[in-house]
Amino acid sequence: MQQLSIHSVELPIHISAKTIARRLSVTVMCLTLAGVLSGYFWLSEFPFPATKWFYELFSLDGELNIPSWYSVFSLLFCSGLLKVITAIKTQDRYFSYWKTLSWIFFYLSLDEAFSFHEILIIPSVRQSLHLNPIFFQTWVIPGAILVGVFAFKYLKFLLHLPQKSRYLFLIAAVVYVGGALGMEMVGGVLRVDFGRRTLITFIGIFVEEFLEMVGIVIFIYALLAYLSSLKESIQLKIYISEK
Repeated sequence: MQQLSIHSVELPIHISAKTIARRLSVTVMCLTLAGVLSGYFWLSEFPFPATKWFYELFSLDGELNIPSWYSVFSLLFCSGLLKVITAIKTQDRYFSYWKTLSWIFFYLSLDEAFSFHEILIIPSVRQSLHLNPIFFQTWVIPGAILVGVFAFKYLKFLLHLPQKSRYLFLIAAVVYVGGALGMEMVGGVLRVDFGRRTLITFIGIFVEEFLEMVGIVIFIYALLAYLSSLKESIQLKIYISEK
């Protein structure tokens, strides 16, 4: 009977938090510039056929296009980094907080791809309750409540972090939530007052998406920097079998 031999193969991958952050920042800038150009084509009502194709591919407000998929994978990357930290922090008193954060970002990546939150956009509720234009997208109401609950629950967790990580986590949260929730509210007012296809409304959309992407980049840098303070290297073992 042939005996299975065990070989150890090293495939070292060196990850620099600053390098990753710089490259992601360049990607965000490129996507932003492409999004601005697509917005110009949208406002000018597509002067020639190819512009509509470009708009659908790079629109910052679009779904299942290049900026959207970038956000999906960057949020998924956050979830993966949080999962690694969770594996290291099994004996930590805040283990469950890290684990929950990992699941939250996994859900956010799915929501970015499939827009689950749009189920909560109910025009009849807005009309019957005569809501302020700031609540034009009705999902922001439960969204704001969830953010408030999250902030209350995670306050002690945030305070226990090292000073650098604490500030980076806080900045990332403020920037991301400011874009995803705050600018969504502002966008509702702009849409009611100025209409959808206007320059001022597009600027609101641009700021919203830009803040979201920047917030994610800051958080990725914060997670990588925090992870490097815990472990200089991480061993990933992969077992392969025929069955």
